Amino acid sequence: MEKEQKNLTEELQLKSAEIGSVTPTDEEMAKINQYTLEDLKAEDVFTFKTVMCDNEIDRDHEVFSLSALTALKDLFVGKTMMKDHNHHSTDGQCARIYATELRQDAVKQTSRGEPYTQLIAHCYMLNNQENASLISEIKGGIKREVSVGFRANKATCSICKMDIWSCSHWWGKTYDGRMCYAELDDVSDAYELSFVCVPAQPKAAVTKAKNKPREKAIDQPTINKTNDFDLRMKETESFLFSNNERNDDHE
Repeated sequence: MEKEQKNLTEELQLKSAEIGSVTPTDEEMAKINQYTLEDLKAEDVFTFKTVMCDNEIDRDHEVFSLSALTALKDLFVGKTMMKDHNHHSTDGQCARIYATELRQDAVKQTSRGEPYTQLIAHCYMLNNQENASLISEIKGGIKREVSVGFRANKATCSICKMDIWSCSHWWGKTYDGRMCYAELDDVSDAYELSFVCVPAQPKAAVTKAKNKPREKAIDQPTINKTNDFDLRMKETESFLFSNNERNDDHE
């Protein structure tokens, strides 16, 4: 089959999770109140953290470059969080990203030999009756899968260093002992963060089915594609942290 269109590409990646609410500090409340018409107090909001993505090769054989994560760090500040990816209704808006951070492990390295790095979003939602059920589901670990929508203009083949959509290599295939994967870079926009319905799995490594397999008949010619990802969805089980988490391993 031909390579699927990039604006329809859907990625699934599962990770373990830590769940807990975060008590906002005065500094965090100042950041939150940049997005409000009236200043809120700590008791008015429910805040949490979520890991949106990292720089490890995912099960669909794609990876964010460190420069892509750095760009997304700035682009996601102030963006909305939704209950799903329904962009035609504001009713799905449930939270907002008020800060982001890159957390780099001082010891752990990725399979590419880079320091393992996570992009973390700090989110807030109103602590009111309307959100009580959603807050309870987040605290209880029911709502913990999220996906991000973003735009990346570059996807480089790990084998030939060319545009993955134009070259003859394919994700996950091995060439002379080297596995092919695509490095995502040149990120120009971030759209939103959404909760998604991904069933809980007994193991983080369980593979989920994509809409279309990335396969090509041997006699098919290489199909040239445009070199941008519009509203790519990378789905990942979120990490939800408490404010008093241990950071010893990350400093």
